[in-house]
Amino acid sequence: MTRFQLLTGLSPEQLLQWCKTVESVEVQDLIDKTSIEFKPAIQFCYRVAIRSFLRHNGYNSLPKTDLQYVSKQWHRGYRGEEVEKLLACLRQKVHKVFVVMAAESGLRSNILMELRYSHIIEDFESGTIPAAVRLEPRFYAGKKAAGYTFLGDASVRLIRECLDLGLIEEKPESRLIQRSYWSVWAAVNRVRRKIGLDPKIQPCHGFRKYFENALDEANIDHEKKMIIEGHFAGTRAKHYTDRDVEQLRDIYRRAYPFIRLGMTM
Repeated sequence: MTRFQLLTGLSPEQLLQWCKTVESVEVQDLIDKTSIEFKPAIQFCYRVAIRSFLRHNGYNSLPKTDLQYVSKQWHRGYRGEEVEKLLACLRQKVHKVFVVMAAESGLRSNILMELRYSHIIEDFESGTIPAAVRLEPRFYAGKKAAGYTFLGDASVRLIRECLDLGLIEEKPESRLIQRSYWSVWAAVNRVRRKIGLDPKIQPCHGFRKYFENALDEANIDHEKKMIIEGHFAGTRAKHYTDRDVEQLRDIYRRAYPFIRLGMTM
């Protein structure tokens, strides 16, 4: 919505009012016109986001459209040595926190950007490692649900360093990544290009693929792997008790040697 506002000069409230004064095809034309500057995958997300905003605010007159995106090429994940090269070249510690948490937890970028100190406080303050990421129920619903996952030694160490430096406040509501997603993406992408990594690696989503590949190499139980990754279709998704979390923690601990980064920073 911020990007839409910059391109059109319309605030969300003004957009809703304007939609009521024109034909629905004009609304769709404006959405399509303002999405042209983006790459195909971002165009798809942009159009879906604007249409979703309108629908959730009571505007249901948009013409039907068959929105779908199929990637034109396969994108591989990072390899361990590639993540370490990135970390060695990133300047800001907050960017390093994002990279290490993404690689050690497998969480999607949008969820990482919402993580608060409260989500890790229980294990972090008790010194339990790996530390469980305990999210609210809303994070475990939908096609792109969060996994019941953990943070390893490297993530915990970096977060503690950020707390000591005042980069993260020791308050439940304090965000663990004190930057915007675009700031993090730009920093990672800039370094990725500078050190000559494969351009087919997605700057941020490549860390999730690194994590998933590591779990494959660890050869853990498939159903438990799906639960940790957040792929609940075909698994016995449910509310996880403390006992379940401890079982998953043991599995993550066994897989950690395959996830662990050298951290040559």
